[in-house]
Amino acid sequence: MRFTTSRLALRTLEPGEKDLLSDFLQRNAEFFRPWEPLRDRAYFNQDIRVPDPDREINLAIVENYLPAPGPIVGTIGISNIVRGPFLSAFLGYKLDKEFQGRGYMTEALETIIPWTFSDLGLHRLEANVMPRNFRSSNLLKGLGFVCEGLSPNYLKIAGRWEDHEHWVLRNLELEKE
Repeated sequence: MRFTTSRLALRTLEPGEKDLLSDFLQRNAEFFRPWEPLRDRAYFNQDIRVPDPDREINLAIVENYLPAPGPIVGTIGISNIVRGPFLSAFLGYKLDKEFQGRGYMTEALETIIPWTFSDLGLHRLEANVMPRNFRSSNLLKGLGFVCEGLSPNYLKIAGRWEDHEHWVLRNLELEKE
């Protein structure tokens, strides 16, 4: 799977590209630490597996320079895809500390979100964000997500149970049917 914008290439990683993912995760370990669960060493050297596209889609973001793309600068995950009457999935994303504030994640998500609604046929995309993560909340708000409420002690992050805001974007076209 591959998507391109004027500045970015978004694509699934192949099993032989483990070092690209490992480099991204290790380069940003300290930066991501306040926003993630505690990680053991194995996490930073994980094998790339080919996920079941009916349940999960993982994309790497690289700068779109030809002839060869650079290192991974971000990731997007669409997970827990639920079919039937729910038609929903969770959205997760990470962006390299050196690439913050350039609009890369906005550009990447503006490319992926319409695809999740049209090609995957989803009705809802959901993202959970700690209230103090203003960058992430502002990103979601700018993309049209609506905060549906607060879930106390929702996820264990950096060793502590943390409240999370529940942000949702609905595919309003499906609601017209």
